[in-house]
Amino acid sequence: MEDENSPALRAGVDFRGSKNATQRVLKHAKPGKNRAPLLRYVRINLPRTTRLLLIAMVAVIGGASAASALLSHEPFFFATPILWAVVGASAVFVAVGLLTSARLWNRGLAIALASLLVYLGGLLGSAPYVWNGASVAAAAIWNLTLFASTGYIVLFAALRYGMIVAAPDNQRFMD
Repeated sequence: MEDENSPALRAGVDFRGSKNATQRVLKHAKPGKNRAPLLRYVRINLPRTTRLLLIAMVAVIGGASAASALLSHEPFFFATPILWAVVGASAVFVAVGLLTSARLWNRGLAIALASLLVYLGGLLGSAPYVWNGASVAAAAIWNLTLFASTGYIVLFAALRYGMIVAAPDNQRFMD
């Protein structure tokens, strides 16, 4: 019996008679297992919010890198030009992300990894920490580059795993 008020049918999606009608749509269960891994059951379908969150994370990375570049405490030799390169790349990323509907999350991952590498270089050099003679605000801004880049990497991993979705994609929930 067909449901005339089905959300899928009202949205123009008709899977009757297709492979999806008789087989599992999500083939995440490994052979020999009855269930998929636990994280496969977490699905968040907020594509525009996720897109803005990813863009905001890159903007925070760029802002923290700009503030770190303006400090008088250089983390390692030639760190200032690298920090300004991260700022420029993040500014381009934010502008393109806000003005177009391009899927540019891999480029954001490159920015986050570059910021993370600058942070690790600062650990090997003389990063602006309180015990190195920097102010508390400078140390907090420096640590913000670590937390923002790590946050973007975690969100990118969740995006690739299928837990979250970013616009213009959609998980097409019908209920």
